[in-house]
Amino acid sequence: MAAPTPPENPRRFSLDNVVRLAWVFVFSGAISELVIFHSIAGAVSLTAAGTVAIINFRWLEVVVEGVVQPVRPRFTLASILRIIGRFGLLAGVLAALVWVPQVDPVAVTLGFSALVAALVVEGVRGGRVGGG
Repeated sequence: MAAPTPPENPRRFSLDNVVRLAWVFVFSGAISELVIFHSIAGAVSLTAAGTVAIINFRWLEVVVEGVVQPVRPRFTLASILRIIGRFGLLAGVLAALVWVPQVDPVAVTLGFSALVAALVVEGVRGGRVGGG
């Protein structure tokens, strides 16, 4: 008698799940900022930083998929422009942090951290379920 095969795990680590969870963290943080501190500038700062972090994450995903190939890397002009665009977007947010007095640096830090927290949560969840 053959041993039964274990069922397929439908919920494995997914970058789409990471992005969804990061959006949940960003929007719940922005709502908390509005409710607790009554700070529209803080909520906007948190949302903008979280959006930049998620956009950078998606762009990095596309560049890595194109460049790190086992057969032949595709390092094209589009990938170079994406990398430059990522740094430009990040530089714009950091410049706003310095020059715009209403920007809340703590909210910006929390916005950037939402993606990191989503990666940690998804990694731990994937490890517990058996997908990581």
